[in-house]
Amino acid sequence: MTQEQSSSAPTVFGFAKNLAEASIVLATGLFILGYSYLYGYYRAFGLSPDDLNLSVNTVLVHSIPVIRNTVFVITSICVLLAIGTFRKSARILDKPAFVLLLLFVVGLAASWYGSWVGRGNALRDTHLSTSTLPYVTFDGDEDAEQGMCNFAESNYRLLGRTNEWAYVVIPVDDNQDIAATNIRVCSFSNAHIHAMRLQVGLEGK
Repeated sequence: MTQEQSSSAPTVFGFAKNLAEASIVLATGLFILGYSYLYGYYRAFGLSPDDLNLSVNTVLVHSIPVIRNTVFVITSICVLLAIGTFRKSARILDKPAFVLLLLFVVGLAASWYGSWVGRGNALRDTHLSTSTLPYVTFDGDEDAEQGMCNFAESNYRLLGRTNEWAYVVIPVDDNQDIAATNIRVCSFSNAHIHAMRLQVGLEGK
């Protein structure tokens, strides 16, 4: 190995190491944002992300509504600029204890913000005029129906589906006071569902 090759080898390995560490931090951050979003969203409907048995990929995808938010983009840019400024003027970022404390605080802030965005989108989907959830109708075993939840209802919106259950909700009319209105969430076992039809509105040009 020549002197030039020996000097470039550590640089390549160092870059790969830094890239791997950055990827881990990024994936962890996206997971926190995605799970916090789902937690805030489904808690508004009386559910938990654990009820849906979501995969890691699904959680990561649900970080998109958070990172596309204008407030999140502006805040992230300001934080990165502040870190760059402090790194040039002080060596405090080289201290592991401070870095761990900084990551902890950023993680808490990201978790709170993701949950806040999720709850806001859930509030949007509880209103009939602003809901983005698709209409869903079922064909299934009538003997499996119970109480106010039945397959004949035509106003259900699909809230989520797992390998075992389908969760639906009926948004409230805008003329009603949502503070005094209960949201009806129903769950149907996939074992009793023969067919499911989704109806999604097309966006205008």
